[in-house]
Amino acid sequence: MTSFRGVYAALLSPRASDGELDTTSFRQQVIELNRFSLRGYAINGATGEFTIVSDADVDELVRVARQEAQDAEILCGIGAGDLRLTVRRARVAQLAGAHATLLPMPNFFPYREDDLAAYISAVASSVELPILLYNLPQFTSGLHVDTVLSLFAKHSNIVGIKDSSGSLDIVRAMTAAGLTHARLIGNDSALSAALVESVCDGVVSGVACTLPELMSSLFATGGHGNAFETKSHLLNEFIDHLGPLPTPWGLKVTSAVRHFTRESYPFPLSTTREVEVTELREWFRGWYKQTHT
Repeated sequence: MTSFRGVYAALLSPRASDGELDTTSFRQQVIELNRFSLRGYAINGATGEFTIVSDADVDELVRVARQEAQDAEILCGIGAGDLRLTVRRARVAQLAGAHATLLPMPNFFPYREDDLAAYISAVASSVELPILLYNLPQFTSGLHVDTVLSLFAKHSNIVGIKDSSGSLDIVRAMTAAGLTHARLIGNDSALSAALVESVCDGVVSGVACTLPELMSSLFATGGHGNAFETKSHLLNEFIDHLGPLPTPWGLKVTSAVRHFTRESYPFPLSTTREVEVTELREWFRGWYKQTHT
């Protein structure tokens, strides 16, 4: 069984003014984050706005990350609307150098659990790379505990889950069953509780693309002690301030403040959003200086 442990930064996919991938900014992001000795990087997930990414983008993102972080584990999202596109994206990721795939459920339309199980089984039968199920019920149909456990038993190349639901039900069930599959928390707000309960092996963190040192130090506490309480409080405070903005816009703002990436958005900001972005930018500058320097 492949082991996935530690902190993975869920990377942003910055774009130029014409909407094309900003490879220079993406490369700078990886270079900056390499300074913090993370376990690896997740590409083309929700933080990377996978619904607007092309196969060519996936190829470029993985290749650049591999060039700049040769020792890091690269997890690549292969989310798409049907089996054909999903399998094709997995092959692109594999050829570009990804270590494993993140498989979200098809987006836009709601699906039943039997639909999701059929889809996942078809993907697992067609993809060579290890697969981490990607539970993202805020944006796609959600996976149930029984569905996940049955798929683990059925397919040896499904090696774990990145659970971004905010619930710990699935990782608790995996722990209770004594499974060796990877339990990766994908929702930063659920990490502290998962550490306290010892039901996670790692975290795929959007916050880590802006605050890698906070996420690494929080994870290292194991959910115990004064350092855990302090780091957990800081994480919650940061997440609360991201709240008003859509995922992952707040991370774009804070990443740019740290000069990790250039800010970019999929469409123009409304006047109200511009105010919210400015407020977050100003708050983060002061908060980061006060808490991390």
